Amino acid sequence: MTRPLAESILALDFPEGDAARIDELNARANEGTLTSEEEAELEAYINIGDLLAYWQSKARQTLQQPA
Repeated sequence: MTRPLAESILALDFPEGDAARIDELNARANEGTLTSEEEAELEAYINIGDLLAYWQSKARQTLQQPA
């Protein structure tokens, strides 16, 4: 992975609208009021977040190596 690619990956995050939706779904999950469709939607967000966290971990490793 190149340094510029690693820096770009570290800059990735959910857009504001998606982050707000995740917060809403998490709140409903904590209340126990998620529909099955919302549960699937939240699970998809979680999976994407996990994948992003993995990529960002690899990117940080790349940036810790000497240039």
